[in-house]
Amino acid sequence: MKPRKRTLSAIQHQVPDRIPTDAIHVENTAEVAAFLNIPPQDVLDRLGIDGRVVSAPYCGEPPHDNSGTRLSEWGTPDTGDYGTARLYPLATVTTIAEIEAYPWPSVTDYDYAAAATVVQQIGHHYAVRGPYWKPLFCQVCDLAGMEQAMTWMLTEPLLFEAMLEQVFVHTLEFCERLLTACGDTMPILCLGDDFATQRGLMLSPALWRQSLRPRYAHLFALGKRMGKAVWFHSCGDITAVLPDLIDIGMDVWETVQLHTLPLTPQQLKREYGRHITFFGGVNTQHLPFATPEEVKTETLRCIEWLAEGGGYICGPDHHIKPDVPAANALALFDTAHAFRREGYTR
Repeated sequence: MKPRKRTLSAIQHQVPDRIPTDAIHVENTAEVAAFLNIPPQDVLDRLGIDGRVVSAPYCGEPPHDNSGTRLSEWGTPDTGDYGTARLYPLATVTTIAEIEAYPWPSVTDYDYAAAATVVQQIGHHYAVRGPYWKPLFCQVCDLAGMEQAMTWMLTEPLLFEAMLEQVFVHTLEFCERLLTACGDTMPILCLGDDFATQRGLMLSPALWRQSLRPRYAHLFALGKRMGKAVWFHSCGDITAVLPDLIDIGMDVWETVQLHTLPLTPQQLKREYGRHITFFGGVNTQHLPFATPEEVKTETLRCIEWLAEGGGYICGPDHHIKPDVPAANALALFDTAHAFRREGYTR
């Protein structure tokens, strides 16, 4: 089986030739390449990563900041700092008019043709998904600051909704343009947004259903209308709204951080496994410190818990960070590839 068919089979709850494997991002490719004495560009294939993420690059003129901070098209820091250096351009707005007057990025300033070219080159082999990180809630938090955004949800809901709507309208049109440009060689609409911690949602389920569910529903419906599977990234314990996400069309849940959930892996599979495919499971937080044998054991447990009857893509439950030993990354993926069980393979 080609990687594309293998992944799509799992999403359709069929049993592929082997457990499909994937990763959000492999950040220790240099170490793995050195460990195996192979070129870095060959690492993903050696690890057996069945999917690839493709999006349309921004080609407009990004905003400028007098401090010299590199900004994204949204006017927020584009430094990859995970929140350590923040600039919140909409933190002090007081009216909807100010929000509407903000220089929102135009969906015409992205190179969809470039994305389509990449997808045409790789999409017949790999399971291509995209655009991935075009969040709603997190984008509002980037623009206003998380504390301010979450406060506004309660104290200034009209401001929060106005900002959220601007982000949603942009994202919806962006996704439609990307999927149209890429065609059938991008079979998966993949989106991501983080609104939970490892102890549960950061906002009440009621607020989530009021503000976020209807907009995700529109985005997922776009994917379904265009014949795509819907793959959604959301970290932490989102079980309070997992039925909602399933109800509005989510086909794949990434990341399944089993160690954060209030139900066992067996309960997760039993309650939701008929409806969605799980991606992840192997605890990324343990990968830097475990032995290869421990990684192998955990990987096999995840497969035993989640893979029966298809509906599982094995991998780490978040990025493989640079401090993960190459031997541990290999232990994870090689174990999944070698797994064979009567009744699983055909």
